[in-house]
Amino acid sequence: LVEKLPLSVGARLDEALVTYRHVEQPEVGGAWEIEVGSAQPALFNNLLTGLFTRGGLVAGAGTGTGTGTGTDTTSPLSVADLDAVLVPSIEELQFSTPDVTKTDFYEVWIRYRMRLYGPDDTLIADWALTAYGQSNARNYNMQGDGPALQAAALAACRDAMTFFIVQFQTIPAVEVWLSAKGAAKGAANPPPARTTGGLATPTGRSTT
Repeated sequence: LVEKLPLSVGARLDEALVTYRHVEQPEVGGAWEIEVGSAQPALFNNLLTGLFTRGGLVAGAGTGTGTGTGTDTTSPLSVADLDAVLVPSIEELQFSTPDVTKTDFYEVWIRYRMRLYGPDDTLIADWALTAYGQSNARNYNMQGDGPALQAAALAACRDAMTFFIVQFQTIPAVEVWLSAKGAAKGAANPPPARTTGGLATPTGRSTT
């Protein structure tokens, strides 16, 4: 269990995030399509309600819904009542298929950009977060490539939420802010090594 930070933090999800869809047309074969936008509201709502004593989506977020208690998903948070607002975006998505890697796995890398603002729109912190997900092709033999690739993408989104919890208190600007708020706590474990400057796949394949 995560010890909640005694703060009120909401997420503002813009239209670009909640409708995010990656489409790639290879030279041969049909287009690849990965849709992760619709999963973002629930992911960030659960993230913030689990990490802070009061968290959820703010009024004006992508779905127009939020939570102030962790159970009520009908009452969006008001920015004026918050200590900070998180504004996430997806900067890049890459993927690899079994045909490319010669393995049984579909793999997806997603790079998020996280920006944390004060209620007066002052930027508190800005950092990149890279996440990874995979799915086993053998579990989708009868369903084709699409569902397997989609599953890997959603696994990457969930990985991003987990890594956010681990990483959050280690971001230097966030550390300063938490200290000023009197809410700093020792991180339970140091964050694992991650690549945050780019999304190089094992094959060097870029799908930007």
